[in-house]
Amino acid sequence: MNSTNEQLSTSPVIDGNNMLAAALTSPALKWQSDRGGRMNYPANFRGRVPLKVKVAKNVTPDLMEFKKELGIKDDTICLKDNEYYVWVNSYGAVSAILPNGERLGLLPSEFDVTEWHS
Repeated sequence: MNSTNEQLSTSPVIDGNNMLAAALTSPALKWQSDRGGRMNYPANFRGRVPLKVKVAKNVTPDLMEFKKELGIKDDTICLKDNEYYVWVNSYGAVSAILPNGERLGLLPSEFDVTEWHS
């Protein structure tokens, strides 16, 4: 992975093998929705499933002001220009797998796919 070790961490760090193992549990690897409309798996993925993405901007959880109440870890952040393994659901929603073990949902405009599952 590209420079994710640069992230400040207050949580135990999981290694690349564990992040890859989490990516291999993506439901999209087994089934991709064809239910129509917004429920369809993204057409621009062309039936492929992302494995890694490069983040185009710093991304934090939506409700960081309530992080204590919600149990959000301080180091739950994707840093701009870093690559992350991802978990993808059957409808195409993409979540970065962070070194602290958390998953952070990404909007399509926040990442570029750099590697696909083969």
